[in-house]
Amino acid sequence: MTTVTRARRNAGTPQRRSLSAILWWSALTLAALAAWWTAGTPPTGGSGPSLGVGWPLAAAPVLIAVLGLLAVHQRRHERVPWPVLLAGAYLVCAAWTITLAATSGALSDRSRFGAGEAAPPLSGRLLAELAGSGVDGVAAAVLVCLVGAVATPLVAIAVRSLCGELTSRRLLPVLALAPYALAGANVEALALALGAATLATATVASDPDRPGPRRLLLAAACGLLLGTAALFGYAAVLLAAGVVCVFFVRRRPLLNVAAAATFFVPLLLARAIGLDWTADLAGALRVDAATGLGLLGSALAAAVVLLVLGGPALAASLRSIRTTPGWPFLVAGAAVVFAGVVAGLVTDRVNPGSWLPGLPWLLMAATAPDRQGGPSIPTPVSVLAVGSASAYAVALLSQAG
Repeated sequence: MTTVTRARRNAGTPQRRSLSAILWWSALTLAALAAWWTAGTPPTGGSGPSLGVGWPLAAAPVLIAVLGLLAVHQRRHERVPWPVLLAGAYLVCAAWTITLAATSGALSDRSRFGAGEAAPPLSGRLLAELAGSGVDGVAAAVLVCLVGAVATPLVAIAVRSLCGELTSRRLLPVLALAPYALAGANVEALALALGAATLATATVASDPDRPGPRRLLLAAACGLLLGTAALFGYAAVLLAAGVVCVFFVRRRPLLNVAAAATFFVPLLLARAIGLDWTADLAGALRVDAATGLGLLGSALAAAVVLLVLGGPALAASLRSIRTTPGWPFLVAGAAVVFAGVVAGLVTDRVNPGSWLPGLPWLLMAATAPDRQGGPSIPTPVSVLAVGSASAYAVALLSQAG
């Protein structure tokens, strides 16, 4: 009996758990790539022109990742004051996203900001105005990266409210160096930040110690943020599932009414200036030109992209669904990504940017406890390192393509 107990204890150590997550992620990624090649639709490299970034600028992501991993290894993120940690995580995430975009050539990929993309209505109008005003495409991409990075501290605030501060501290490095930063120059990064603000506001509004009138005001703000996020990214509207689940867990059903009442305000205001959200959504789902991938090819491409953008932390998070009190966030992230994948299958276009609002929430259980009610595990350094390395490798391959 003692031997069995010791074996079970060893199987649950962070080292074994990290190795298991890395192996599962590697096996699934290789299998998806092999299936993609077998289907006759091999990856084609980057999606746009490159900046021609050379050394030492191309090594900037490596420097940022190494510094971040060293800080995590020394557990500094568990000791510094909370506001300092949030500010540091934002700076690391912003630098990580911008340097990856520069390495992959995404900063100069003007197709991300042109009319060729099926951009959500407010995003399309905003970017058209920027282009008309002569704003440089690189500057616009950097601005989008900076705004999108705000999602990292906002997700941490939401996780802290629902799962505890230690869990949130241990999750922050996973978010700051997440591989989905590869898509951080896409315009949907604006929806990523607004969606994170939506769920963070929902958790703060439903806090048990919050006075009643303030709860209603914050719930109303949550609805406004969700409606605005939908204007910047169609799939972001499905973060409403997370809002409903948060209010359900906290037993605050009246807050759903307040949030729903204000959700339509941004959509109605947008319609008043000529932006019809529903009509634009129907247009985005229309198949104008097939890419030739087909249903099977699109499904396999979506699997590859999701595994790359999620990294090993995705496998670590999914295996802890039953033990995390933050399951409402997982529901929200899964709804957004599922909707994005289905839309890609319908239109024969794989658009990873549309998944951005849901991706950080899919990783939030990467540091969840091994058993319900138990302590969270330390930040898995090996999982973080493998994910960062894979993101950097993809960025280099995109530039070469």
